[in-house]
Amino acid sequence: MDALRAGLSVEEFWSLTPRETWMTLEARAWRMEHESERTGELIRLAQKMLGWLAWHVAALQRSKRLPALQRLIGGGQTKEMTPDEARERQAEFEELKKSAESAREKRRMGTSGGKGRTGTSGKEGKRVGN
Repeated sequence: MDALRAGLSVEEFWSLTPRETWMTLEARAWRMEHESERTGELIRLAQKMLGWLAWHVAALQRSKRLPALQRLIGGGQTKEMTPDEARERQAEFEELKKSAESAREKRRMGTSGGKGRTGTSGKEGKRVGN
């Protein structure tokens, strides 16, 4: 029953060795745990945004006169960067990019780690023997 809950079909279940079945169930549990962490992050972000929105709605209701929309949303005025600031920002961007690529690679290695099987002769032996 656990295998069906994990998304394995009956055919897949019977074609896997007990070790492969266990690995599949563990991978599903890990995936569900990480999905719930991500969901929690999204919920916290949504709550923060809704709090910001509620505060501003209440503040605008109390004001006698609405501010100009451009002023309210930020106006779009930006400061010109010096060449040194531009180089610094570029270096920060490159560092963030490397960090993101490293994290992506770690996630990819973590999720694909279950693909390489140890002791695959059990599965292959079943196919040959059947």
